[in-house]
Formats: sequence, C-alpha cells, structure tokens
Amino acid sequence: MQNRWIKSPKWDLTWLILSVLVVPVAPLLYHLGMTPAGVATVIMLAVGGPHVFVTFTRTNMDPRFVRNHSAYTRLAYLIPLATAAFAWFATPLFLTVFFTWASLHVLQQITYIANCYSNRQDVLPTRLERWTEYGLIFSCLYPFATVRMVEGTFTLDNTQLLVPEAILGPGLIAAAFGIFGVFLVGWIALSVRRYLRGTLHYGKTALLAATVAATFLTPLFPNLDVAFQGINSWHCIQYLALIWYANRVRADRGEVELGFVRSISAKGIPGFLRYYLSAVAGTVLIISVVFGLAALARHFGITTLGAGEHKQPSEMLIYYMIGKGLLLTHYYYDTFLFTQRDELSVPGAATARMAQTFA
Repeated sequence: MQNRWIKSPKWDLTWLILSVLVVPVAPLLYHLGMTPAGVATVIMLAVGGPHVFVTFTRTNMDPRFVRNHSAYTRLAYLIPLATAAFAWFATPLFLTVFFTWASLHVLQQITYIANCYSNRQDVLPTRLERWTEYGLIFSCLYPFATVRMVEGTFTLDNTQLLVPEAILGPGLIAAAFGIFGVFLVGWIALSVRRYLRGTLHYGKTALLAATVAATFLTPLFPNLDVAFQGINSWHCIQYLALIWYANRVRADRGEVELGFVRSISAKGIPGFLRYYLSAVAGTVLIISVVFGLAALARHFGITTLGAGEHKQPSEMLIYYMIGKGLLLTHYYYDTFLFTQRDELSVPGAATARMAQTFA
C-alpha cells in the first residue's frame, strides 16, 4: 500500500488539516478590541504576505518554469499594472472581482489538496465521486454569503460589492442552499459507502469536513473583512507548507536551479525557518514600499487618489495597486499551478524519499 498522506500523518494533520483551528483567531483579535485594519496587518505580516512571496519561488525564481511557460510568465507582469488601473477607475468593481477570485482561489487550493489525497487512494475515485467532492468544496462558502448579498450587507473595505440587482432575491438564496445541500448529502452518502467498504481516506475526509465547518458559517460574522481574514490565515498556512515541501522534493531531485531557492529549501525545521523568515523579510520590504509611497503622497498633499466618484484615501489606493496587485499575480500563477501534475499531486518515488524530513 502506498503512502496515503502527502507527506506523513503528523505533517499533514499539523499543517493542512488541523491548522483550521487558526480560523477563529482573527475574529477573536477583533473581539478583544483590535481594529479590522489591525487584524489584517497581523495576518498579513504573519502569513498573508509570506504566502504570496513564496509563490515566486515556484515561478519567476524557477528558470525551468520560466522556460517552459514563458508566455504565461510574461503575462504575469501585466497584472499589477491592470490592478492599478482597475482600482483607480472602478474601485467597487475591482473589489467585487477581487473577492470572487480570492474565494475561488482558497477553494481551488482545497481541491488541489483533495486531489493529492485522491491520487493516493488504493482505488482511485470515479469521475462522479471527484465531482461530488468538488461540488461540496465550491458550494460551501456561498449560501450565507448570498444571504448577505441579498440583504445588502455584504461589504468589504467599507464598499458594497456589485451584484446584478436582477438576480438578487429569495430564489438566489434557495439556489445557493439547495446546491450546497445536494452536494453535502451526496458527499456524506459517498463517505459512508467508502467507510463500509474500507476505502475511506481519513485525511481527505477530515480536510473536507474542516472546509465545510470553517467556511459555511463564516459569512454570518458581522464584519466580513475580519471573518475572511480567519479563512485566509488557514489558507496561507496550508500554502506555506505545500510550497516548502514541493521545493524540498524538487531540491532533493536536483531540479532547483536558483541558489537562493535551494538555500531556503533545506531539510528539517531549520530549513523551514529559513524559508519562512525569508518570506517575512520579503513581506516587510513590500510593506515598506507601500508606506513609503503613501508618505510621499502625503508630503505632496495628495490625500485622495482615483477617478471621479471612485476616489479613495491615497494610502488605501496605493495598497490596492501594489499589495493587491501582487496578490492577484499570486492567484494568477496558482490558478495554473493547482491544475498541473506536480511533485505532490502525483505520488512517486521522489515523494516517498522525502517522507522523513521535517516530520
């Protein structure tokens, strides 16, 4: 029987599954008196910024990736520019697109991890079984989010998202709950059948259960900026672990060409700390640029930026244009990476050799 875990039971449970326990941390900080901006800053420094930084160790810092996907890589440089223009001229529409892509990105990562587990099952899932799992993952966040949209209380950064009025109503809510309910019942039935047959993958089942538990009720929290920071923190921890391990496997195979990436892909806890602290340093550098530009704008008396009715405080728009520009570049790359056959999604001898490092 092959290893049914991506790395090991202890590692997977710690970094990918039970790390869901960090989801309440952001709401707790808010409850203790921290402002939404303060909560966002803590999450960004601790895991949000670092998880964006390490994306580039798999893309722009990987000469093999750049050679094999040169057109895709070149297009990535346009995303921060497009983000800047989008945020400048149409902030509400920008935030709507941003939230939609952000939520799909988080759920796509869960799907990627679930596929890693599916590909390690003794009997591979059928297409119907996989799509039942996909449907559950991609429907669990939206029922109560839809309620908030219909009520007109779904706001991010004090901006109400743009949703066509024609589709807002009880029918949309019923559809969101109905779709989720169908997939939930189907997944429960599938899991019971697998258990009775002795083919249940406990890691994947725990991951999907944690996903439903963490996302279904999240939109009910009054402040959505804070609520989604809770989900984001779990997502970032998962991602940091996945990229470290993927780089570690590639380094073991001799496939990491850049010296810097090899240096932060070393074995064991010291190697992981070097990787994480490098990502934190990169985050601090970007934040320094944002604050520097905001201070420069204030020095010249520029307090607002943007076009027409979409003017925003200069600090906020600079953050949108740089911080969220890099974040959308991260989404862009991962939309591609999460659909590829890679070191983790396709189990093999190289993955097995790595099973004892950083356990």
